[in-house]
Amino acid sequence: MANYGLRRTYKVNRICWELSPGTFVFEQGEIGEEQKKIKMPDYFLKTYEVKITQLKQPLFEIKQKRQNIYLPPELCILVGIPPKIRENKRIMADIR
Repeated sequence: MANYGLRRTYKVNRICWELSPGTFVFEQGEIGEEQKKIKMPDYFLKTYEVKITQLKQPLFEIKQKRQNIYLPPELCILVGIPPKIRENKRIMADIR
């Protein structure tokens, strides 16, 4: 679960050892407009008022329908699946 902003829950697809907050750059702007580039630490500080302290950590890749997103692990917390939900095959199929 993201430990900032709206505290959304994501499923981590993989750990990207080759990416880090110190090197990752976002492109911001509307389609058809000039895209501004902003470094990940600057983006989180400006948007969420959260400082990323570990610039060399790998990033979590989260698969989304439109595009993948990347999150630094220091801004995430691990949430488990309670046993009652884990035993329910229908819910587990939806999660996967």
